[in-house]
Amino acid sequence: MLVFVVDHSGSVPGVTGARVVVSESGFAGTIGGGAAEKQLVERAAGHQGDAEIFRFRHTPSDGGTLCSGVQDFAIVSLSQDDLEPIRSIVDTLGNHRTGTLRLSPGGVGFEPGETSPHAFTGEKESWMYSGPIGLEDTLYIIGGGHVSLAFSRVMATLPFRIIVLDNREDLPTMAANRYAHEQHVVDFDHIGDHVADGDHSWVVIMTFGHVHDQKVLEGLLGRDLAYLGLMGSEAKVRQMYASMEADGVDAKDLEAVQAPVGVSIGSHTPEEIAISIAAEIIALRNGIEHRA
Repeated sequence: MLVFVVDHSGSVPGVTGARVVVSESGFAGTIGGGAAEKQLVERAAGHQGDAEIFRFRHTPSDGGTLCSGVQDFAIVSLSQDDLEPIRSIVDTLGNHRTGTLRLSPGGVGFEPGETSPHAFTGEKESWMYSGPIGLEDTLYIIGGGHVSLAFSRVMATLPFRIIVLDNREDLPTMAANRYAHEQHVVDFDHIGDHVADGDHSWVVIMTFGHVHDQKVLEGLLGRDLAYLGLMGSEAKVRQMYASMEADGVDAKDLEAVQAPVGVSIGSHTPEEIAISIAAEIIALRNGIEHRA
C-alpha cells in the first residue's frame, strides 16, 4: 500500500509529496509521524479495493502537538499492474534524475524526465494527483577541498543532486567524497559550461585561492541561478569586489551574490562552515530571505 500526501494546508508535519509504503513486514518512509501517520499506516494495512482519498484534520490536541492544518492522503494498492512504472521510478531515482508521478483511482503512473508542479484535483472516486519526484535541485560545489567534503556530507541528507567541480587532479578530499553524485576535474576558465541555468541550480564557490574564486565568479556572474554564493572572509570579499569593479564588473551583478556565504554562527571548522551554508540555502529554498 502506498500512502501519499497529495495536498496540504496550514501547519502539518508532512507536506505534499511525503509518502510511506506499507507492507505485511512493516513500512518505509514517512508522512510526518505523529497521530496522522499512525492512523494512516493502520488504515493502509487494512485497506482493500480501489485507491481512496482520506482527509486528516490536525488540531492542537492531536498527540500533544500544535499542528493545525489539513492533509489529504491518497491510499493506493500497489499490484503487478504497477510494476512497470515502479521500476521506472526506481531507475530514475537510482540515477539521481527526476520525473512526474501520477496517482489516480486507476493506480500509479510515471513519466521520467521533465517535472510538473504538485497538482491535486477532485475527491472520492474522481481525483487525480501529479507532481515531481526525484532530485529537482542541483547543488554545484566549485572546489573539492575539506569544506567541500564536509558540505557534501551535510547536503547529502537533503533533496539535492550534488556535483563537485575542481581543477586539481588526484585531490585526496575528492577521492574521499562518497556523498557527491558526480565529481569532475574541469578548467575554471570554462566553468560556465559545467553549470546549468535555471531556478533549480544552486552554486557555492569555495576554491583553494582567491584568484580561482574570482575567475569562477566572473564566469558565473549574471547567470540565471537560484543561488550563487562565495565562501570567504568579509575582507576577502571586499578586496575581490573592488578588483572586479575596477575591471568593469557591474556592482549590481555582485549584489546578487551571497557573500560571504552562510549564516553567521561563528563557524571555524569545515563542519561548522558546512552547516552555516546549508542553513542559508535551506532558508532561501523555503522562501525565507534572511541573512544573519
